[in-house]
Amino acid sequence: MREIKFRVWHRKEKKLYFRGYQKLSHILLCEDDYGRNEGKGFPLKRASYEDCELLESTGLFDKNGREIFEGDIVKIRVSDGEFRGTVGPIPDMFRSRRLHPLHDLLRSYGVADDEELLETEVMGNRYGVPEAGASGVKVQRQEHR
Repeated sequence: MREIKFRVWHRKEKKLYFRGYQKLSHILLCEDDYGRNEGKGFPLKRASYEDCELLESTGLFDKNGREIFEGDIVKIRVSDGEFRGTVGPIPDMFRSRRLHPLHDLLRSYGVADDEELLETEVMGNRYGVPEAGASGVKVQRQEHR
């Protein structure tokens, strides 16, 4: 069973936190610990649920070893081209339903979940890339050379 991890966008601060842990009455916000605490992050402060947006990890890493989360803008190269898009919600029980964690994004570009030749690269996230906006990036599928 995979560990479920979250990054957190703090709406009031307009800041993306490395990790967030759900507690009964708040979210514990953490900064990057650069591996010193097994990647769990360094606890900084508590925040209310209403001030935060939790962004779930896909459990995948891009070609540079960067973990892919909801809200990330990714470039995906497949056997017959490439495209960019924003990672949407992770499908519930995607493993048991045999769905790729990027199922909705892949499907929107006509790529099958079982595509074996995917090369993914995180280009940014919808909060740090001005042209992405809240609704994501709309880029036409392009043939690569």
